[in-house]
Parts: sequence; structure tokens; C-alpha cells
Amino acid sequence: MSSGAEESTSKGGYYRLMLYAGLFGGLFSLITTGYITLVNQGIKFFGQHSVYLFNINFWPLILLGVSGVFIGLVIKFLGEHGGPGIAQIQYAQTGGINYRNLPSILFQGFIALWSGAAVGPEGTLVFLTGGLGTFISERLKLQKDDIQVLVYSAIAGAFGGFFGSPIVGAVGAVEYMLIKELNWYRHLIPGLIAGAVGYGVYFAILHTSYLGVYDFPNFATFRVVDLVWALLVGVIAGAIGILHKLIFGIMHRVFGRFNKRPVIRPIIGGLIIGLIGSFLPLTLYSGQSQLLQIVHNPASFGIGILLLMMLVKMLLTGTSFGTGFVGGPIFPILFIGGTLGQVLSEVLTFIPQGVGVLAGMAAATCAFLPIPLTIALLLGIFGGQIDLIPVIVIGAVTGFMVSKALTPLLPKPRPQPIDKPSR
Repeated sequence: MSSGAEESTSKGGYYRLMLYAGLFGGLFSLITTGYITLVNQGIKFFGQHSVYLFNINFWPLILLGVSGVFIGLVIKFLGEHGGPGIAQIQYAQTGGINYRNLPSILFQGFIALWSGAAVGPEGTLVFLTGGLGTFISERLKLQKDDIQVLVYSAIAGAFGGFFGSPIVGAVGAVEYMLIKELNWYRHLIPGLIAGAVGYGVYFAILHTSYLGVYDFPNFATFRVVDLVWALLVGVIAGAIGILHKLIFGIMHRVFGRFNKRPVIRPIIGGLIIGLIGSFLPLTLYSGQSQLLQIVHNPASFGIGILLLMMLVKMLLTGTSFGTGFVGGPIFPILFIGGTLGQVLSEVLTFIPQGVGVLAGMAAATCAFLPIPLTIALLLGIFGGQIDLIPVIVIGAVTGFMVSKALTPLLPKPRPQPIDKPSR
């Protein structure tokens, strides 16, 4: 009798966890909707101005310089608690994300995204949804293992809505949060539920989708040889992803010398990003819409300009993160890989544009971040062409393998202090 009662209780607890996962998916997708709307409206408002001098718009220099002052004040009075890898380490060590530091992280994130720093929105989104998910889970007085699952579900719901796919939401949350020990029934099933509900809520409100945003009408049909070209692009783009990782680390070391001057460091960063961005405006912001301009109008850019923008994007991304303009790294590296793929398709004319761009995006991203499943699924949606999915998979796997081979040769990053959730 006792074993039957325990099994019934266990089932009841599991079904209750699934219910919570669905509720979390809807709630945090709703929060994601508000977050993304604020981000987009802020970018639209602050980016509409112009200050021309010698036929060059220096508004980015002014905007980012002023933004550096505000970020410096946020760091001085509220502290600096975000940054690459922090949320992942907190989650691995505690099963949650510290919500007490959300004010400073959100201020930094919004200012960085609105001003045009080379960061994406997903980094701040993880802190927001994961932190609030931790807060609510603790108030429900759940066990530690259940809190861990629901924090993951909160992020999966947010990703399911934002990336436009329940599967990308569930798998993306696993890979992005570097979850090593995966229990299918206690992680992916709640994640799929949260991602599905999150997608429904997000799409019902904003009616937006990434499906086919990077379509290539000139790509007629898949050829077996395209897998070979995808492998070639993957090796080259994977090496570029490793170069980006190296530059990223160097920028952190360079600007780390100013850590004891929290106001000066972001001002310097803002002025550098703004000055360079005034001359090369496509290297500002996350890079998603900027890459679309390149892909849809390739004749407007010479190969030299494309390579220059790719290298500058690396420098600006490293400078952004290194000086307090924090956010997410995925969209900037997609811009870097996509721009390289465009160059390769123009230089090696036998490589179709769709193969070059999508394989380049996949390989560069997976060399920088260990998220091959997420990228294969996400770029499959971005491309919207079934024939290009094998190409994307080859690029993602190749970039991942290049990273495995070359990352151990890079200098080790310095450990960062971790803020643990208070319970």
C-alpha cells in the first residue's frame, strides 16, 4: 500500500509540475512580449535622429557616448551583475538565477540595446525570465529539483515565443543554459509544454514569425555537392568563430584594466562603438536586420567592405560586452558568420548564396557557442527552405567540431564572481 501511495503522490507531483510548466510558459512569454516590444520601440525612438557632419551621421557617437554615462552610473550605484556565462553558472550551481540583481541587469540591457551596442536581446531576456522564474518558484515552496525544472521552463517559454518554435524553445534553453545532466521527462517534456504555450501567447499578441526571414529564392534545388560546399564554408566560418572568441577575450582583458573606474569604462566603450558605428552603421545593434540588408542587396557591398564589417563587428561585440553594454551574443555572431558566408559565395561563385550564408551563420555561431541543435533548428526556421536544412546541419556540426579542436588552444578566461540566489 505504501509503495502505491508513493507512486500516486509521485505521479500527482509530476502532473502538477507539468501544469506549472505550462503556466510558466504562458506567463514568461507574455513578459517576453512586453520586453521585446520595449526593446523595439526604444530602438525605433532613439535611432530615428541624425546629426550630420561632413555627410556622416554622428548620432551613434552621441547616443552611445551618453549611454555610456548612464551605464556607468548604473554600475556605480547598483553594481555589475550580468555578463556572458553568469546566468549559466548560477543555474548550474544553484538551480536558479539571482533575481535580486535584476534592476541593474535590466537597466544595463535596455540601455545597451536601445543605444545600438553590438549585443542581442536574448542575454538580458534569460536573466529576466530565469530570475523571475526563480522568485515565483521559491514562493511556491517547491523542492529544489522542481525549482530547477521550472526556471528552465520559464526560459523555454520565453525562447519558444521569441524564436517562434516550441522545439527551439525547449532545446535552446537546454543548450543555452549549458544543462549537462538532462532527464528527458523532467526537463524536455516540461520545456516542450512551456515552449508550446509560450509560442501560442507570443504569436497571438505580436503576430510575428522568423519563418523564411532569410529566404534565398535563387536557390533552386538541393545538390549533393552542396554538402561539400557547406563543409568547406563550415571549416572557414568555424575558424572565424574561434577568432571571434579570441578577440572577445582580448577585449575583456583590455577593458578589465578599467574595472575600478566603473563610470569611465562604459564611456570609453560607448565612444569607441559610436565613433566606428558612425562610419559603418551596419555594424551596430544586434545585426539581424543589418544582415538582411546585406543578403537582400549583395551588389551594394564590395567584398572588402563586407570583410571589414565582419572584423569590425567582432571588435564592437567584444568592446560592448567588455565595457558594460551587456546583452546576448547569438545575433552578433550570426551577423559575422552570415557576412562571411556572403563573401565566400561571391568569391567562390560555385557556392550558392543560401549555402554560403546559412552554413556560415551556423558554423561561426557553433564555434563560438556550443549550441549546434539550437542553431540547426533556428536557422531551419530562419531559412524556411527544407532543401537547405542539411546544409545548415553540416555547418553547425562542422563549427562545433572546429571549436572542440581549437578552443583548448585559446587563453583561459578569468573566473568571475557569481551572485547566488538567496533562499
